[in-house]
Amino acid sequence: MTFLELLNVEKRFGSTTAVQQFSLQVKRGEFITFLGPSGCGKTTILRMIAGFEQPSSGQIKVNDMDITPTPANKRNFGMVFQSYALFPNMTVAANIGFGLRVAHQPAALIQDRVSEMLKLIRMEEFGSRYPHQLSGGQQQRVALARALAIQPQVLLLDEPLSALDAKIRVSLRQEIRAIQRHLGITTIFVTHDQEEALSISDRIVVMNKGRIEQLGAPHDIYNAPQTRFVASFVGTLNVLTAQADGSSSVLIDGQKVNVGNSEAAAGKPVTVAIRPEALSLHEGAPNGNHLDGLVEDIGFLGSVVRVRVRLQDQTINVDTFNNPTLVLPEHGDRIKVRFSPDACTVLRED
Repeated sequence: MTFLELLNVEKRFGSTTAVQQFSLQVKRGEFITFLGPSGCGKTTILRMIAGFEQPSSGQIKVNDMDITPTPANKRNFGMVFQSYALFPNMTVAANIGFGLRVAHQPAALIQDRVSEMLKLIRMEEFGSRYPHQLSGGQQQRVALARALAIQPQVLLLDEPLSALDAKIRVSLRQEIRAIQRHLGITTIFVTHDQEEALSISDRIVVMNKGRIEQLGAPHDIYNAPQTRFVASFVGTLNVLTAQADGSSSVLIDGQKVNVGNSEAAAGKPVTVAIRPEALSLHEGAPNGNHLDGLVEDIGFLGSVVRVRVRLQDQTINVDTFNNPTLVLPEHGDRIKVRFSPDACTVLRED
């Protein structure tokens, strides 16, 4: 059942349209991520949901009630910002309890709720400290606890991990997801980091130029991109220009490849996407595809080795897991790149 709904929401700043015809239905307890490059409109949508910005047109509903004109302080939504936004002159406990004090809750209730939140974020011994005495990850935990202390209907997270280093970012995103599942709170998460989006979301809204480019589960977004933009933005991808050669095959640099169903008339230019990890330099199934080419480069990326192969006018990357017994071709070797027809996605026009 739909809990949070956006209906044809648009936002214009003068002659510039930041968000256009944005519609989304979110179930209660769902974790939705808005993913896209800077300037695509994802934070603008989050601010409209929060009530900090008013839509130029459209509606925002919660439990089938129109909250579009409702001010931010009446929506009972929790917000976590990229910059922590903690009060420097308040202790951790005072920061967490701030929203409850503003709501004139009883002192005993505030104390109990603050203790509960400190335990939830595993910072029970930090209640008397000040923000400047905390690490970035600890400050963001406090900001999360402050947002959750008021028991919001919806939790809004605006790139909350982007200011943290990589290791802390991975750890904290796992904690956020665990807390969200534990509380069952409906959550909207904004990020430009595809790995974050893929790892913690129930569904991802990929955005481009103020509109939804594709909406789906992480598995579908990664494995079945519907447009060239999604294919190139999410994950590493080989995007190859081809020519339709019937109902189930294409020609890539003159070499015939089975793609299942191209849905394009013979001779028509098409774009084929293939993930590097779906390719192999080893013998494949007899009915699989192969492309002949020359090894142009070999790159070691830690756990993965990436081999770049020149076909004719285009190159293709092949990823394979690194291990001590791995046998690799050498620069200039002629090899066959093998893959299943299922590994190919014929992209529709953006």
